[in-house]
Amino acid sequence: MIRIALCGLGRVSEDIHLHACAMISGAKIIAACDPSAERREKLGRRYSISMLYPKLETMLQREKPDVVIIATPPDTHADLCLLSLDHGAHVFCEKPFVQNVAEADRVIETAEHRNLSVFVNNQYRFIKIYQDVKKKISSGEYGDPFLIQCWQQMFHPPQKEQNWRAKLTEATLFEFGTHPLDLICYFFDALPLSITAHMPHPRADIEADVTVQATLRFPAEKLATLMLNRISHAPERYLEMRIDCEKASLRISFGGVARVSVEWSRRRRFPLARFSIVKGGEARVETRGRSRVIAREMTEARARATAFHLQNLIDTIKLGTWSTENALHARNLVRIVAAGYNSARRAETIWLGDASNERF
Repeated sequence: MIRIALCGLGRVSEDIHLHACAMISGAKIIAACDPSAERREKLGRRYSISMLYPKLETMLQREKPDVVIIATPPDTHADLCLLSLDHGAHVFCEKPFVQNVAEADRVIETAEHRNLSVFVNNQYRFIKIYQDVKKKISSGEYGDPFLIQCWQQMFHPPQKEQNWRAKLTEATLFEFGTHPLDLICYFFDALPLSITAHMPHPRADIEADVTVQATLRFPAEKLATLMLNRISHAPERYLEMRIDCEKASLRISFGGVARVSVEWSRRRRFPLARFSIVKGGEARVETRGRSRVIAREMTEARARATAFHLQNLIDTIKLGTWSTENALHARNLVRIVAAGYNSARRAETIWLGDASNERF
């Protein structure tokens, strides 16, 4: 039995990590910690966690878990990862990994010195709609992908947040952006060569980056664009992607789809009706004026994807091995995000160097 301890009992633990752990056989949450007595009492009772602590160090000393899930605000991740590793525990850290590359390097070097694993929970690539699309692309059915567009639109300024996110000025690209950036790298099987980002501030009362546009160049003449808009009054789209390949385009909608539309097809010269209603999301292939569903998530998928990712860590432990490969990739995502903010501040393209030997 793999003994798991949970550090942080906020919303991400309540919505994702506690459900994910319940899906895994051969593992059990044996303790949790949080500075809030109210959160410890509420979630401890709901999920039958008897050993509850206000501080991570006390929990580590007394419980000696095999794995620590770090589910706290990102400015605490580096110190809590290091503390867990120093007590001999493998780490499963919520994204974003850490605040900067220097912190990532400290965590990775410590893990490698102690022969321990660090995994970071950019779990979207383990969601069925993304995995199914990846398999289709890898099979060569649609040809090589050459352009990826990602966008998000919602009205969710910082004033709507009730936690640590409300205080961030580098917010949208840092806190959410690692998800689409990871997916872009996943589908291109590469890291970007450069990033050119713009982060205008159309509202004087908002200091955070609520509008983000970025263009990323990849090897082999491939290109990706990212548009994140947190002050849009248009219908909410949590995460949309279009992957243009040589023989077809792929459209992936994540975060719930409820859509009825009738569109005129110039190629076929008559209207086409489309109806979709799913809670998780769907993937479609688009070719010759037609659109066909190739994958659907009928229910919310993040907890299942997290369970899949956590199971990968547990399997590594059971084999008696360890890995920092996933953490190295998360470090690259931190580096891309930092370059994006640097690009926006300097109003210029930031070249990331030869990424051919780095893991994606």
